[in-house]
Amino acid sequence: MMTARWVAAVAVMAGAAAVAGCGSPQDSGVSAAALYRSPGQATLSWFYAINHKDKAAAVAHFTRAAAGQMNWGNGNASAWPTFSALHCRPAGRHAATASVYCTFSESQAPAVGNPDSFWTVYLQRQPGGRWLIDNYGQG
Repeated sequence: MMTARWVAAVAVMAGAAAVAGCGSPQDSGVSAAALYRSPGQATLSWFYAINHKDKAAAVAHFTRAAAGQMNWGNGNASAWPTFSALHCRPAGRHAATASVYCTFSESQAPAVGNPDSFWTVYLQRQPGGRWLIDNYGQG
């Protein structure tokens, strides 16, 4: 059952996704990952970067130790899939860690194997307050 708080959280995340489309992180000189201070916003921003084939912004959403997980297609962003019908919801949150469960329709792409339909995205809170991805996948 959706609570008013959940509906408000979804509205904020949708607004963040819309704002992400208004300019690129390069325009402002600020990493997209630095702009979002909730796990849900960071996750939606990451999918936005992937869909726009923005390798630098996609990688910026990861912790330093996990950044290699974005080496899809050996770094050829034009070979990345596109994600549509994206729906994300909080799956867990603690002081320093969080997870976000997302369902989607993933296009066929040379950079990946068979398309998936869901992932759980795991994030770590950084000292400055932003959330960075440290893992994702089915499981």
